[in-house]
Amino acid sequence: MSSQEELDILEAYEDYTEAPREVVYLHLNKSTYIIGETLGFTAYVLDKNDKKPSVVTSNLYVTLEDATQNIIKQKLIEVQDGVASNTFEIDSLFSKGNYHIKAYTNWMNNFNEHNYFTSPIIIKDQIVAKPVVNAIESNIDAQFLPESGHVLHGVENTIGVVIKDKKGRGIPYAKGEVIDKNGTIITAFKTNLLGIGRFAMVADANQNYRVRLDGYDTVIVLNQDLNIQKKGIILSVKRLRNKFFVSAVTNASTLETIKDKRYSLVLHNGNTADLMDIYFNDQPVVTKIIELDSDPGIHILTLFNENNQPLAERLIFNYQGLSTIQSDTETKLTKSRDSIAIRLKFKAIDSSMSHHLSASILPKETKSYQSAHSIISYNYLQPYVKGHIQNAKYYFTDIDERKKFELDNLLITQGWSSYDWGMIFKGAPELSYNFEKGIIIKANYSANNLNDKGRPNNIMYHFNDEGFLVAEANVDQKSYVIKRLFPEENYTIKLSEITSKNVLRPAQLYLQFFPRKIPKLRMSTPSVSDLITAPSTSEDLENMNSYSNVMIEPLDGEQRLGEVIVKASSSLKRRERQSKLGNQKFSKIRVVSEADENSYVTLLNYLKFHAWNLRRSTSGPNTTSTGVAGVATAELITDPFLAETVIAGVNYYLNDILVIDFSRIEELFLSNVDYIEINRFGLGDGMRSPAGVIKIYTKYSSPFRTSGKTSKPYAFPLTFSKQKTYYAPKYRYNDDDFYKHYGVVDWKPNLSVDPNGIATIKIAKPKVPITLFIEGIANDGAFVFEERTFDLN
Repeated sequence: MSSQEELDILEAYEDYTEAPREVVYLHLNKSTYIIGETLGFTAYVLDKNDKKPSVVTSNLYVTLEDATQNIIKQKLIEVQDGVASNTFEIDSLFSKGNYHIKAYTNWMNNFNEHNYFTSPIIIKDQIVAKPVVNAIESNIDAQFLPESGHVLHGVENTIGVVIKDKKGRGIPYAKGEVIDKNGTIITAFKTNLLGIGRFAMVADANQNYRVRLDGYDTVIVLNQDLNIQKKGIILSVKRLRNKFFVSAVTNASTLETIKDKRYSLVLHNGNTADLMDIYFNDQPVVTKIIELDSDPGIHILTLFNENNQPLAERLIFNYQGLSTIQSDTETKLTKSRDSIAIRLKFKAIDSSMSHHLSASILPKETKSYQSAHSIISYNYLQPYVKGHIQNAKYYFTDIDERKKFELDNLLITQGWSSYDWGMIFKGAPELSYNFEKGIIIKANYSANNLNDKGRPNNIMYHFNDEGFLVAEANVDQKSYVIKRLFPEENYTIKLSEITSKNVLRPAQLYLQFFPRKIPKLRMSTPSVSDLITAPSTSEDLENMNSYSNVMIEPLDGEQRLGEVIVKASSSLKRRERQSKLGNQKFSKIRVVSEADENSYVTLLNYLKFHAWNLRRSTSGPNTTSTGVAGVATAELITDPFLAETVIAGVNYYLNDILVIDFSRIEELFLSNVDYIEINRFGLGDGMRSPAGVIKIYTKYSSPFRTSGKTSKPYAFPLTFSKQKTYYAPKYRYNDDDFYKHYGVVDWKPNLSVDPNGIATIKIAKPKVPITLFIEGIANDGAFVFEERTFDLN
């Protein structure tokens, strides 16, 4: 590097990209569901740079949202070795319509790039007949997008073409002509299956260009899209096998003003960056040859002027070194009376290395698997572009030179990448959101948790009966911290305090949980129409055959009922019990609630608020002066409130036994107390309690060392969703057109290969041909993506 300016660009880039990124992808069992079915998914959380399973994050958040981004359901999923799987029930909370499923980690919220997962799903409550319409709508959206961002007068420019219908789906094989103001045809183009193409033209800023599409009466004015500039520089890329010829092109009127000025061409991929100097001398074109060798994926070319301002950008894709695996053509089928085992051989998968496969098994004629992405496209393509790509997996299926050319056409239409140089020059992103590994608990300790030497006692904890662990206090932070907990639904954590005499007692602490709720995804997401994959035939997902009802049957005699949860008011129950206990008594009864336990912690704290009027009481029917014995006893009491009440002549009873040793009262935690009788004047207790009486009843006969209760349970505000077995829905008919188009054969979220490379998929014997949609990761960075069809009859 030869200048400070070069250092500025690369240093800013290195600072911005230094923090690691993750990308999450969900392999869904399908994309169109009927109410009553189960959505199954396998999540793959990968390092963005090396495409290997992430070993940093364990917490994955998955949400189901409606078209207005209202969350219908959400889950916290535990990720192990970069993989997790779970399900959502498509139940009565859903109505027919368009939804999104999203998945993200807390760490992803630190960055602006699209590293999270989002995909549309369609939910139907019943299938009704709709008229079949022509796939090409009369209203079209034609976009003409210049390579590197703008068109330059007087030089050859490459223009990307995107032709969509009114629903946002690419119109396949659309033909068009570019004509000038005199009606002369300048060039012609044709789009591919996805409505994408390109054409080249020498632009004239003084011309008015139009586009005429075959089959349409509308003539499109082109100049507004092209924005032809009389001066400037463009980037042009041509590929020859694995070499990219990158040209910075200017025109004659610009050359005189920029001659001998230094321009910078930066090549980066979100991880590493290289900078090349560009000087225009006597020629208006400067060409650099780039060989990317075995560094597969998106590479971004950005041209900067002498003031480090980005002028143009171009995305290119290198297929060389792309590591993908497919099963061998050799397949072994083993049939039994009611099931079939499909054995696929993955010769290239090393079973001794970490690997994971998931497979959706659907009827061959399915219309319900319209996912736009595969695990390959979502990791190699989606995080680097701003837009959302229709049928991105197409570019990684049966890869040949035509597919490579078509992907390059797509990248021309994408404009600037997801890496914003304005953000890059502002410096490294502020890392406000942490990597998460389970649930963290923090509890500040108080004087009640200190031993005779003034040091905090240790805490013993356990949950789900998985054995005990000990948490030592952090004296500097004056707290206990418990990390890496993975509680599932309805789990509680039980805490015991270990006293200096090695006695266990319930730990009275205020717990803080991190996280305590599912965080929101900071980035906004696109509309559903931007993401739905266009069908490969002329039939749309909405144009379905005629069926009058949903055919999912209840399981073996069960009826599906709406869930009704009846909850009794805890406060009402407590009041009823207080009334019953206080019947025919002069005392005020107080039943201790969980809120009381958390608010007051100790019995004495509670009494200070609810028995304050017993201190130094001098009135009442039984009032007398206390004797010397009361004063002597009070001198042994450390708590001022307790000492005052004893001096005043208040008697304490513990489980109907008069308290002589008041240390027992001082040590008592409220969690051990069932209810308390507070009698201000000692009525009914004779002359023994001249200034009142307090009777304490514990939940156990003895709350101290002999008590069976040595720990206090605490509920988790947020827990991990338990992995559940997927059950294929039952259908009334397993061979009609509805089943062929929208039914489910099975879903296998957790597959692996044996030492011989064999993955075995066992399913109930289907009545129709099936297709396996298989995805996964293997060999420490290779991707598995394929579709296999079998006629099993």
